[in-house]
Amino acid sequence: MEKRGLSVYFIHSAKSDFNNLIYLPVLRSKVLANHTLVFPDSEANKDIYYKDLMDKADLFVVELTSPDTGFNMELKYALMSKKPILALAQKKIGYEEKYQKLLNKVIGYSTEQEIRYFVENFVESYKDKISGGKVDPTLVLGVLN
Repeated sequence: MEKRGLSVYFIHSAKSDFNNLIYLPVLRSKVLANHTLVFPDSEANKDIYYKDLMDKADLFVVELTSPDTGFNMELKYALMSKKPILALAQKKIGYEEKYQKLLNKVIGYSTEQEIRYFVENFVESYKDKISGGKVDPTLVLGVLN
């Protein structure tokens, strides 16, 4: 798959309804279609080690609702990478206070449109700052073992 724009890795709890809560809203975005969206629990990525996926990411989007152990490991790795992070939480559920100290600013959202808006603005704000926002012209047709 050809890399387009920035690579955005999504961190979330395995306990959450991430397909409806995160994946579908951002996949419906015309703006985000110009970037590579990395969903760790998708069929394409489920057998790939999360650190390998995260190392290739330019940005991280963190959904703080209902954290679990895997979530905390991914978040720690993202923080250590020093790459830009957008932290989001559902307004009606909230998030644990300890994350406010780690992430500085957490944005609350209520609707699909809001989460899409915040992710679009975050990604677009970095498109010219990281990797020049340029498309990698390399097309990978296969992998030799």
